[in-house]
Amino acid sequence: MDYKDKVKDYLPEFIESLEKQLNEDEARWGETWKNRPYKGQSERFRATFDNYFDSEKHGGEKVPWLKIAGNALIGWIREQEHSKK
Repeated sequence: MDYKDKVKDYLPEFIESLEKQLNEDEARWGETWKNRPYKGQSERFRATFDNYFDSEKHGGEKVPWLKIAGNALIGWIREQEHSKK
């Protein structure tokens, strides 16, 4: 496998893939992410991530890295918005 020089060299392709995943998630879930409170988000995300890895371990599913990145983005957004208050 040929790797690019730096992790950031993958950003354009990653952003394109993440945007596609986010569009799929929005079509399925709408903007329900906005309805979740800031408080307790770490615990909710941890439970979601645990489910992803449990599905890999026991169900043979691939880890959905783009969904993890999308959740991380939501967490980051909430942190940014919470810090403005």
